[in-house]
Amino acid sequence: MAETDFKFERFEEYYGDITQVKKIMDCCKICGSKMIQTHLADYKNFLVQETARCPECGNGNRKTIHILN
Repeated sequence: MAETDFKFERFEEYYGDITQVKKIMDCCKICGSKMIQTHLADYKNFLVQETARCPECGNGNRKTIHILN
């Protein structure tokens, strides 16, 4: 996968109670720090592009497309 590729969000990725889901979405999988997230909305196509990276360990560049219904 190229560095600029985004993956589409799938709700199957999120499991557990609300605390677990928030941790999956907000925390670095390597060091556990809070990720910095940026969002770019495309309201014409009902999409939001999200990028996330960890300021502590540099892990990241998670790129996700959220579909707005």
